[in-house]
Amino acid sequence: MKKIDFYKHQVDKKSIINQISKVLKNSIITSGEIGEKVEKQIAKFFKVKYCLLTNSWTNGAIATLLALQIKKGDEIIIPAMTFVATANVVELVGAKPVFVDVNPDTLLIDEKEILKKITKKTKAIIPVHLYGAMCNIKKLKETLKKNKKKIIIIEDAAHCFEGKYNGDKVGKHSDISIFSFYATKNITCAEGGAIITNNRSLFEKIKQTRTHGINKNFIKRFYQKKYSHWDMEILGTKANLPDLLACMLPSQIKNVYKSQKKRKNAYQFYNSILKNLDIKIPTIESGCSSAYHLYSIHVKPRIRDKLLNYLNSKNISCAINYRSISDLTYYKKKYKLKSKEFKNSKYWGDGTISLPFYPDIKKKDQEKVAEILSDGLKKLKILNRNI
Repeated sequence: MKKIDFYKHQVDKKSIINQISKVLKNSIITSGEIGEKVEKQIAKFFKVKYCLLTNSWTNGAIATLLALQIKKGDEIIIPAMTFVATANVVELVGAKPVFVDVNPDTLLIDEKEILKKITKKTKAIIPVHLYGAMCNIKKLKETLKKNKKKIIIIEDAAHCFEGKYNGDKVGKHSDISIFSFYATKNITCAEGGAIITNNRSLFEKIKQTRTHGINKNFIKRFYQKKYSHWDMEILGTKANLPDLLACMLPSQIKNVYKSQKKRKNAYQFYNSILKNLDIKIPTIESGCSSAYHLYSIHVKPRIRDKLLNYLNSKNISCAINYRSISDLTYYKKKYKLKSKEFKNSKYWGDGTISLPFYPDIKKKDQEKVAEILSDGLKKLKILNRNI
């Protein structure tokens, strides 16, 4: 049987080769005018004032936290069910990630749990739009205001460029939103990301923190008639995206809703052919228009790894998105985390499998995935019955 890939990018090779060729004809292949045009395109897409491209979600988040002057002793609230980068960026700037459990149905951060974990040290909350489904950021903002909590909201929108909640796009109600353009994301340039905000002061600071804290970019330093000295005013990192990669983004952004429609159709087709299997999928709330980034299921934790191996043995490529951070050695040891405090994240993390999923996946491939998944579940049920 042929291999069914976990993911296939949708980059138009011919178009991208032409764009890269144009960049290579310029004297600047690092961050320049092309990147600035893409930033304007993204800002217009989200109807926000400012956008900055970054070389990854991770470095964009670090640049953001540095700009916010997050430091040792500060606390940032994040969900336990997320990719480890959400926690790592907090650690890397010396602050403390405070983990909260997720809703058992949506797998999105539990608002009630957030309120329980807020202290005087809480500086920010990072809700994660897991698998492409958006959190209700407007409601979270209103809840914080009602409880007189002045806390920064940073949307982790790595999975959710094109999603909406009650018609509102990412960035509508938060202070900052951060995207990923990693190789497997809905929009990709292999490695990259973006930050959007309506806060001018924060925008100006992140412009510096994404390039070592330097107050003048490459073009201003080298391509003006008179040399302009630069200074380092605040501590920064290296997070800028080169034009050589930025040029891959415009056509994908332009066609993002066409791609989303295909993803939705593939998602719904999986739902229809898997509905009778003993699995669970996350609930997408009625007000949410998902980006449909991943198709993740949950099986009984005791059979998950065996089922994953069975699928792989049949040339079905799968992934795990994700284990609960409370189970990862570094965080478990450092913060003495107990899995029972994050029972929903723990349960999902122990039983989840992400199936092959992308806009142009063929229905016959989805049917083959469903057939082998069904066979695996039956075999493992019989095996467990006989043990």
